[in-house]
Amino acid sequence: MDQFKEQFVTTEDLGLYKLANGGMIVCLIFTLLCMTLGGVIPGLIFLVSSGIIFYAKRFLYVEYEYSITNGEVDIDSLFEAKSRKPKITFNMKEVSLFTPLESNEYKDFTNKPEKIINAVPKGNNSKVYAALVTEGNQRAQVLFVPNDEFIDTCRLFNPKAVKKN
Repeated sequence: MDQFKEQFVTTEDLGLYKLANGGMIVCLIFTLLCMTLGGVIPGLIFLVSSGIIFYAKRFLYVEYEYSITNGEVDIDSLFEAKSRKPKITFNMKEVSLFTPLESNEYKDFTNKPEKIINAVPKGNNSKVYAALVTEGNQRAQVLFVPNDEFIDTCRLFNPKAVKKN
């Protein structure tokens, strides 16, 4: 039987995202006003500004999806709940240590991978865990906020590495 667990983690801090949405709308209104009143160059400047804000605001609303299927962990980023981008995929057997970020085991671990993959949403107040992937093709520290069910599923595939604390 397949072991599968999925967790969706949303961002808590939406203030800057809402501000960017409002700024984009204001720029579009100024674009219409400038074009209507004959100011083509200021209108184009406001139009380009709203386009830049439209592109940049997607990085202000990032959610994460963690899934584990038979020991294979996939972490994806979701931008504005519209587009998905894979962050990392690794097997739990390749993990040397899976523990809370503030734990002594993490602090005492030597030869940590230099590459850090942050999959923690903005405004997070849950306990952050680190998975140190030291085997296989990718060496990385993966920072994320799994719930207890996700941690228990990970423990099934690598009980020595998973420290719940």
